[in-house]
Amino acid sequence: MVTVMFVDIRGFTTLADRSTASEATAYLNEFFEVTVPVVLAHGGQVNKLLGDGLLGVFGALDHADRALAAARGLLDVVEAQMGDRCQIGIGLNSGLVLVGTIGGGGHTELGVIGDPVNVAARVEAATRDLDVSLLVTEATRCLLENTDPTLKLTAKGAVPLKGKAEPVVVHGLESRNAFRTPAS
Repeated sequence: MVTVMFVDIRGFTTLADRSTASEATAYLNEFFEVTVPVVLAHGGQVNKLLGDGLLGVFGALDHADRALAAARGLLDVVEAQMGDRCQIGIGLNSGLVLVGTIGGGGHTELGVIGDPVNVAARVEAATRDLDVSLLVTEATRCLLENTDPTLKLTAKGAVPLKGKAEPVVVHGLESRNAFRTPAS
């Protein structure tokens, strides 16, 4: 049982098209230099760097709380360190996953697979449609134990997700990061 976090930089493809390969790589390295420590500081593991995003996994007993705290920390640090140059979306989902060494042909890596991973990725994509930076599934919300008085999750209803027979109930966390346009 884990909470999975998908983080994606909004507008990166456009930025990369306007940049040299060296500039795009430097931007991504700056982003990961700022964000990876936040995931680690909250007890998560960065399972994969996914081009312009990352897959984080939280497996401690209070994994949902740690993942949400990390997500809030990511929004804050990206705002503070990168300002208008970076806008992100984050999706959190909890559930049972398979973890193991996956690979072949001389290449292996630690893989995290299962429906919770797919749902977290699709929930992150839904942040654009719902105009929020962070979406938390009902599965994750139900696992939250620490009630932070500053935490204001807002019900966003049930959203249809590719590959799911039923819509998934999500809750959003409003953030200034969601409403900025990346700098030109």
